[in-house]
Amino acid sequence: MTFTKFVCWDVERVSRVMGVEATQTADSIFLATHHPIAMYRQELIEVPSRVPYSEEQFLKDFLAEKDFAFVPVLGSSGTGKSHLIRWLAANIESTQQRRVLLIPKIGTNLKDIISLILEGMAGATFDEYRQRLNRATSTLTEAQAREQLLNQLAAAVGPNGRGDRTKLSELEDYLVGTVDSLLYDPFFREHWLKDGGIIHQLVIHILGHRDTVEIVEERRQFSLDDLPLNVLDLQKAGERSREFYSCLIGNENIQKATVDWLNRHLDEAIAQVLSLGREDLQRLMREVRETLAKEKVELVLLIEDFAKFQGIDREVLEAVLARPQQAGSKSLCAMRTALACTTGYFDGLRLDTVKQRITFSVNLDVGTVGKQQSLVNYADIKQFVARYLNAVRLEDKIIQDWAKSRNNEDSDKATLSSACNECEHKLACHAGFGEADGFGLYPFTPEALEQMLSRVNPETFKPRILIKDVLKWTLENSISDLQHGDFPAISLREHFGKMRLSAMVQADIKAKDQQNYDRRQTLLDLWTDSNELYDLHPEIHSAFDIPALGVNVQPTKVSPSVSQAKESRKSVNNYQVEAHSQTEKVPEKLTNQLQILDRWNNQEIFPQDIGGELRPLIYSAIGYRIEWDAEMLLKGSFAGSGTTYFKSRNITFYSPKVTRETISGVKLSFPLNPDDPDEFRESAIAFQAILQYNHYKHWKFPDGDRY
Repeated sequence: MTFTKFVCWDVERVSRVMGVEATQTADSIFLATHHPIAMYRQELIEVPSRVPYSEEQFLKDFLAEKDFAFVPVLGSSGTGKSHLIRWLAANIESTQQRRVLLIPKIGTNLKDIISLILEGMAGATFDEYRQRLNRATSTLTEAQAREQLLNQLAAAVGPNGRGDRTKLSELEDYLVGTVDSLLYDPFFREHWLKDGGIIHQLVIHILGHRDTVEIVEERRQFSLDDLPLNVLDLQKAGERSREFYSCLIGNENIQKATVDWLNRHLDEAIAQVLSLGREDLQRLMREVRETLAKEKVELVLLIEDFAKFQGIDREVLEAVLARPQQAGSKSLCAMRTALACTTGYFDGLRLDTVKQRITFSVNLDVGTVGKQQSLVNYADIKQFVARYLNAVRLEDKIIQDWAKSRNNEDSDKATLSSACNECEHKLACHAGFGEADGFGLYPFTPEALEQMLSRVNPETFKPRILIKDVLKWTLENSISDLQHGDFPAISLREHFGKMRLSAMVQADIKAKDQQNYDRRQTLLDLWTDSNELYDLHPEIHSAFDIPALGVNVQPTKVSPSVSQAKESRKSVNNYQVEAHSQTEKVPEKLTNQLQILDRWNNQEIFPQDIGGELRPLIYSAIGYRIEWDAEMLLKGSFAGSGTTYFKSRNITFYSPKVTRETISGVKLSFPLNPDDPDEFRESAIAFQAILQYNHYKHWKFPDGDRY
């Protein structure tokens, strides 16, 4: 059977394996797709020095501490922080002397977190906490919960609030007696309680349910945008709130102070909705540790996203940071905590005591893939991707049985089998598309992964983006196109952004293969790393049902084993690779200008400095091109220095999202039809020719005969 139009995955499995923003993946799939995470270790968060670190060493160091460890896992969103926490959970077993508590980031709210902390804790004290939690929340609808949170916040910020009111500034003292009027006012309550507002967001955080990842870079809290500041609402305000509202809408200092005052009391209001005050939460956490200490059990708390704890985060931190032995207090259990948190959210806690008690920290901002200072290279990306591709091809039972075998004490931790082993196309596929650890990369190649990832994730490596925007998107949207011989489709190129191929290469593709122009253009743009017209490996052309042109061949970056090389089909072994011809070096300025014009052809903005250089050249060429005498026109009247009809500045260049100034006289805009890609490309090539001729003063420059 020919290796063409072949699909070895389905949408359902892709969603189940790669749904990184949906429900928590099964443990077996998690283990099957896990690839060692690159990271740095820092002794102190604020010290810039850091050293490369491995997950195995992290696990060893985390468990080596005698009775206390506190390790924040930091980094920007999408870098794999929660994945690392889950990996720790998979490698630290609960025993009679150790309780491992994993708090997942998906499908949990604040109430769920407290319930998880109480889980397994026996006794009347803990039963009472459960009853209070359930009584407070089990009968609440979402609308009622919004009302209650707003009421609790109004009480907290007002004169009867629990905070210390003895050391307030004059402005804060003013807010104590006025801000609550805005929260209680019947007219403004509609604003505070609206769908999507900050109160609604916080209620979802406390009691709601999310099936998708919520990216939280900093604390959920009030901002200036959340305040009602419409002057037309002044007359609609109640009598008590009207005076304060009139001051609020016209005074930025009061606005900022109001936002700060509301945010200062948010945690208290959230705790009251759960029917557990902040003192109750501190007591709960301490009693959990005291009880476990009596049972000689250590607690390992692993938190996939610490932002989930907002409202009780400070109380939890205070409890987990307490050393087991403290003078004058009951003994607490040994405590190991690793929590994932964005750097911005962690900094927002502003707790110096936290930073002083950190054992060490881990940072997953590892740099751009392939760059000199990065901890991740494209060989790592191949291995990372291959495991996910293997998981979408294998049956669930095979993965589950493999995962179970790993837990057996006598298991040799065998690697997961490759779905490719049973495939009749294995040799052809691996020869053309490449593999890593025996797992095929089809329909990607190493070059395709590099091109695709660099466009959607040009900065510090974020595994979530690679999975979601490269692997998952491509696999889900390619099935029909592959089966019908339409892959790679234009939609794929559009998804990955602007093309990088030069205008001349695009013209070559158009000239040699008008029928498959769009597909071949996408293929060369994404599946190669060059800017020349190539045939790819024969098996790639066969798989995508796109004929080779008989031009130079660019080999796939694969490293086949000896046995694979011997068994590869004769048609694969016999293709020839021609060497690149050496061309004359082009001056740097001119090279940059030619590249800018290529990018313009690929829908980037046209820089004014190139326009300034091209205008007089084009203007002069137009003047020479017109046969003024034959047309019975006086050149000086239409294109002379004193005319207003047509000057050099009347020549303009189309640029996306740029509005041109109004020009009097004749306006000549290039290309004449910017929506015509052929005309756009021809204009770019013509401008490249003009600049090169102007530099060399002849047409014998590299490829000059082609212009």
